[in-house]
Amino acid sequence: MSNGGNAKILAQHFTPPAVAQLVWDAVRTLAGKELGAGARVIDPAAGAGALLGVVGRAYQTTGIEIDAGLAEQGRSQADRFYTGDGLLGTLPEVADETFDCVLANPPFGKLGPMLPLLGADVSSRLAQRFELLDGQKQMRSFPVESLFVERALQLTRPAGWMALILPEGFLANARRQDVRDWLLARAEVRAVVALPGAFNKVQTALVVLRRSKPLTRPKARLIAPVGKRPSEQYAQHVRLLLGSSARRAPEAALLSVGQRALCAQRWDPRFWQGRAAVRRLAGRLRLVPLGEYICHLTYGPIVTGSRPQHVEAGVPVIRQGNIAETGLDERPLLCVVPAGAHDPPRSRVRPGDLLLSRSGAGALGRNRLAVYLGSKPANVGCFVDLIRLEGLNPFYAWFFLKTRLGREQIAAYANGVGTPNISFGEIRALQIAALPSTYQDGLERRYREQVWPLHCRRERADIRAEAERRFRAIVGDLEDYLQTRTSA
Repeated sequence: MSNGGNAKILAQHFTPPAVAQLVWDAVRTLAGKELGAGARVIDPAAGAGALLGVVGRAYQTTGIEIDAGLAEQGRSQADRFYTGDGLLGTLPEVADETFDCVLANPPFGKLGPMLPLLGADVSSRLAQRFELLDGQKQMRSFPVESLFVERALQLTRPAGWMALILPEGFLANARRQDVRDWLLARAEVRAVVALPGAFNKVQTALVVLRRSKPLTRPKARLIAPVGKRPSEQYAQHVRLLLGSSARRAPEAALLSVGQRALCAQRWDPRFWQGRAAVRRLAGRLRLVPLGEYICHLTYGPIVTGSRPQHVEAGVPVIRQGNIAETGLDERPLLCVVPAGAHDPPRSRVRPGDLLLSRSGAGALGRNRLAVYLGSKPANVGCFVDLIRLEGLNPFYAWFFLKTRLGREQIAAYANGVGTPNISFGEIRALQIAALPSTYQDGLERRYREQVWPLHCRRERADIRAEAERRFRAIVGDLEDYLQTRTSA
């Protein structure tokens, strides 16, 4: 889609030109001669024609857009462009199973807000057209992007192609597993390419599919960026990986996953990267689920209809914003009434507790963790997980989860259409290398001697930078140790 006045109602997310070009390049690379000149290409949620505009005049292009203002802008981008409903509309020369390729960046979100725009008797008409709605009691909460996925499949000819921009939730959320399995029974996944930063608040991926018999032989290519912030070269390196036998480029990494392996599993590349990283390390070291060391796991209180108010001489509350790179920043702590609703006993912290930001791209997405070193009573906020460990040094757990292996595991689990989250079960499932206790204790000594004294003076920028440099040096040394060590 491209910009228009009904973006919020229609749950539109507008396609940047560079992303549109990558979508077309990806499907053309994978389809090869199957999408030669004259192929029929359609976008049933075309917006102002951003995706169709990169296809070129050698192809027969058709666009459909429900927003009249956007449709007027898109007419110049396609051979045919209809103002109408891409889900339920009956339009000239738009018949099922007649298109060689479907391109779409469909709306994301719940179907409910769109229902008034789809005309009379919409619920029964949707139920008749879409198999995915069979048995759905809460149609209003059904994800509209899933209906566009089924519509794309309806429009595609046998052995035809689809290239769809979808929210990460479609690929990762357990509640969408039935839709993924339904689709995998009707099409083969040829590529999933993470698109970090393509849209402001929604993590997305490009999914390229080919309509085929279920569980055919070609493997899916799953591509995600190397590092946290891909540069402008990321798209170029994605094209390289899709078009060659290379496994890695400077800005992107590729994994090949069989169609059967995708059954009953997530499809997002980060999940599979995390699994691959664990397998590589497990070949050399004994890994143990973090849950085997956890004796208490909780998060702070959620008090409906009540926001915590600061009181002098109250009990401090550790919130996500208090977790800095090198430890807790305790200067601006909110204090609440002792033993009140925002200070339950279950989430009181003890010295040595590991604290994890459990939500949000700026906190969980950056692996914000810390070990509590205070001696006074304190509690945690509702977006902070308290992890109490036995038999594992919490400082070692902190540093391990900051290594690349730890980051990839957390990134693999963290998912959501909007805000990423991680559950208690996923925290317990994180794999950690069983290293000697003497080595673990050595990491704690280094932190206390080299980082903590500077962290306590972090109000000065130069001291804060030095503390972070020393902190990263400890993490780096641990990564080197993990790379060279093998189990006896």
